[in-house]
Amino acid sequence: MKRIIVLLSAAFFLTACITENSSPIEGNMPTRRTAIAEVDAATDATDNEPMPVAVLHKVADINRGIYEPTDGIYLGAWLAPHDNLRDFSNDVGRSHAVFVHEMDLDGEIPINWVLQCIASLAIPLLVVHPPAAQDYDIPIGSYITYLAQRVGAFNLPMFVAFYPPGHGMGAPEYAVLFRQARALFLQHAPQAAFVWVAPSVESTHRNPFFPGHDAVDWVAVSLFAGRNAYGFSVDVIEAFEPFYRTFENLHPIMVLPLGISHFSRYDHAYHIAEAAAEILRVYNALMGFPQVGLVVYGDIFGIAQTAGNDFSITLEDGLMQAYSKAIASTHFLSIPETDTQPAQGWARSEFMGYYYDGRIYVDVRTLAERDISIPRITVEINEGTFVNAELLTGVRFCETRRVVTFS
Repeated sequence: MKRIIVLLSAAFFLTACITENSSPIEGNMPTRRTAIAEVDAATDATDNEPMPVAVLHKVADINRGIYEPTDGIYLGAWLAPHDNLRDFSNDVGRSHAVFVHEMDLDGEIPINWVLQCIASLAIPLLVVHPPAAQDYDIPIGSYITYLAQRVGAFNLPMFVAFYPPGHGMGAPEYAVLFRQARALFLQHAPQAAFVWVAPSVESTHRNPFFPGHDAVDWVAVSLFAGRNAYGFSVDVIEAFEPFYRTFENLHPIMVLPLGISHFSRYDHAYHIAEAAAEILRVYNALMGFPQVGLVVYGDIFGIAQTAGNDFSITLEDGLMQAYSKAIASTHFLSIPETDTQPAQGWARSEFMGYYYDGRIYVDVRTLAERDISIPRITVEINEGTFVNAELLTGVRFCETRRVVTFS
């Protein structure tokens, strides 16, 4: 279990926020843009308006999950079965650490695809659905055992996302079957990391479909920015934050998959530049969530209803260019790690900071989280109380990631 950050009491927080020398900084929180003229318009940073930034601080000796990266986010891609994995990586200018294949429990693992993963030094991720043509005279455990034996025969690190949403089972039946599958894979394929895919972004570990911490290595959630008559139907980062808070101290988290729509049946129009800008924004924002260990972009997938949206990127040069730019940071990892020893890591503060006029401002509530004395001189930004980071020690700012770190 990862170390849980303990917040100070509300009484202390209220006392700490009372200061005599507060000066205001005017400016509204930037909102997600819905009309972008140029694909390269990827930054909201200006000297005229405060820009929100994530605030991270060190956590010692985190018990890392199986194949969880020490620092950074694995790049993953969910492509059409016939796509060449290495060609895709070459097209976007980065190797990928994980590739996804979707299959039924009674289906066959494609050997050629596994070999491509091996050649690319990538971990295969199998998304396993119920049998397409189940023989009910054969126990379901026999199907699971057979798949586990085939996975184990490869003797490779793998991820297995077992029975994602859409299986049609009730919660008690699903939880029992998931735990049975986990036990059989531990016996026959111990190198496979088991992934629970949440039914929705609102899910918590108290969800009746959650099979238990001992049966789950990673948790996953799908993030889809579909389109409606007004633009994007959801801000996926805003929707993701509560889910992240629920699981950040419990399991490594993967986005499986991420999809940004550039076409919808609502208006039967293509919005390439807008989708490109959103891809850049979302990947940039995900770098501020330190317990996210894998982001899989879904070019072709069947894990959820797409509601008339097109999330693919490989058929549009503008989207491929945007994706290539979005994953260029070294924070995104091309090579998986197999060492899972405890290591120092980062925790995300519940409270955002701001970058404004060349300075960094940290919320006083973040200082309360870390039991840091609050300087007398504070400023007000968007009705919150903040401290100029120049008055603090050990604070650094990465403009590329838009992240403030306390060492």
